[in-house]
Amino acid sequence: MTTEYMTEQEQIELLKSWVKQYSIVILAGVLAAAIAIFGWRTWQDRQYRILSHASAIYDEMLTARAQNNAEATVVQSQKLFDHYPKTTYAQLAALMLARDAAYKKDYAKAITEVNWVIQHSDISSMRQIARLRLARIQLAQQQPAESIKTLDTVEDKSFNGLINEERGDAYYALKENKKAREAYQQALNDLPNADVIRPLLQMKFDNLATD
Repeated sequence: MTTEYMTEQEQIELLKSWVKQYSIVILAGVLAAAIAIFGWRTWQDRQYRILSHASAIYDEMLTARAQNNAEATVVQSQKLFDHYPKTTYAQLAALMLARDAAYKKDYAKAITEVNWVIQHSDISSMRQIARLRLARIQLAQQQPAESIKTLDTVEDKSFNGLINEERGDAYYALKENKKAREAYQQALNDLPNADVIRPLLQMKFDNLATD
């Protein structure tokens, strides 16, 4: 019998029977949905707290660095490394320390910091930036072959222009001018308006074009 031929009472009784039969399934579905929503909100709240704490520590680190307080800078950065290593704040801190170390020619320290980013970051662009920094440090250490090897790992192709420019520098250091020129040309192709945005790159290419 279809419901359109049932009396109102019969339809009510059918509904009661259906609810009784499937109530456990319905309840389980509702509970599962509620648990999923609660879990998602809990995760979001936790992520927000983590990022808020990491942001506050990072700000303290920047303040200490601006005041040339090296000890406090290291203390705050270490807090980020120990407690919030997966956050962007920790990785930015490591890159900043690497830059400071490289400026002081403390290349061992700089390499330690960039490698930390490569090992801990879940963001491909962040790892790519760290590899570029590592390649530059290796070139500063007069290790162009190692620099090229580092640049061979490409996780984010949006950095191809910078990668090829750095590769050109490494080949130039090896006195492989043809390969250096090819790398610079590729970098110019990868970077729109590179002659305006990166005039030094255009100069590198032009100087080799006359060889």
